[in-house]
Amino acid sequence: MTIDPDRQQLPMKVFFDTEFTGLGSDPRLLSIGMVAEDGSELYFEFSDGWTEDKCSSWVRVNVLPMLGKADQLSRSVGAERIVTWLSGLGALPILMGDSDWDTELLRQLLDEYKADPTGYCLELLKFKDREQAGLFESARKRYFASESVKPHHALTDAKAFRVAYEV
Repeated sequence: MTIDPDRQQLPMKVFFDTEFTGLGSDPRLLSIGMVAEDGSELYFEFSDGWTEDKCSSWVRVNVLPMLGKADQLSRSVGAERIVTWLSGLGALPILMGDSDWDTELLRQLLDEYKADPTGYCLELLKFKDREQAGLFESARKRYFASESVKPHHALTDAKAFRVAYEV
């Protein structure tokens, strides 16, 4: 799977979030949401690679009830969908994650399905200090309140991440 690395335009930030089975030793992707700076979005849920019995009790209560309202894709088709969507952005995507867990799970998925690593940059958001981290978290909470949505849905969280990053 390739993304054209020779794009001439400025890079575009793509904010992403994932939901996964839990913080244990073998987390598995449940869903992924991506929102680009230009407002385009991608969201789907994984139909394979996980089972409900492998989910933590917290995930069963807070995440699983929000699933089931989107495309259900296999890991291989999901990886292809991500690569195709990123290729259509017209700029080199900088994939911005806000947690080690999300960033590593996306990296593993793209590596597993041989996505060309020169076609995107994968970065973890880092804060210069606690004040900046606090402003970011406050902006995310305001987003959830203003949109009357709950966290722990990958697309909603990616949208909140985009808004908070701009703050």
